[in-house]
Amino acid sequence: MKSCFWLVFLIPLLAHADGTRLVTETFDQTNMTQSNGQGKKVSWSSSTTGNIQVVDDPVLASGKAFKGRQIVGILPFATLSGPGDSITVNFSFRLAGPITTTDHGFKLGFFEGGDRNDPWFFAAGTGYRWNISTGPYPIPASLVKESGGPGQKVLSGQDSNVIGQSTTAFSLNDTAKHTAMISMVNSNGAINMTLTIDGKWTFTASDMLPPSTLSPTRFAIRSSANTFLFDDFTVDIKAQGN
Repeated sequence: MKSCFWLVFLIPLLAHADGTRLVTETFDQTNMTQSNGQGKKVSWSSSTTGNIQVVDDPVLASGKAFKGRQIVGILPFATLSGPGDSITVNFSFRLAGPITTTDHGFKLGFFEGGDRNDPWFFAAGTGYRWNISTGPYPIPASLVKESGGPGQKVLSGQDSNVIGQSTTAFSLNDTAKHTAMISMVNSNGAINMTLTIDGKWTFTASDMLPPSTLSPTRFAIRSSANTFLFDDFTVDIKAQGN
């Protein structure tokens, strides 16, 4: 029987110069409890018990970091339904060695809806994922739109449609610390999305036909071959008129 391992952290709402700081998470809290994630909390889980750990990792930070192969977090409510609405995510991460070569084996993205008892379940809604390769052979990254459906899971399934490819090839091929920034902006009905790694490599694409209401409240990362570590996670939102 599949079970989920839940770690939950209390997240305060903070003011931010460009809108609202919805989440600040360094995973250094010692008061970790099981919860359904209601309120101002982020519920982090893996698909199997023991697949996710909170560990010391001096490469990423002086404190704790998440370690695992697949992680999903259920976030407080945010919306991209109005022109000018935006969500910006920043985090640090690194692969644990040895590095395995995979085409598009490192995946990360945002998704709507879902079941708090099984956050990988994706029966309905819209999601977007970025596919990045690992190993010494860079290839273009891709942006994939997922439409959900019976039996579908986030970051995989038959509900996937490629809507963009990067103009330059890229891969992760070391165990050093990296930073990532994801931006999603409603631009007069289209959703413009940007992924930036280490402030240097940038991949931008758009969905010209997104749903009229879009509330991406799950953030997920999965590596098909390499364990990874994940830290310093923040989410900023800017709602219309904010």
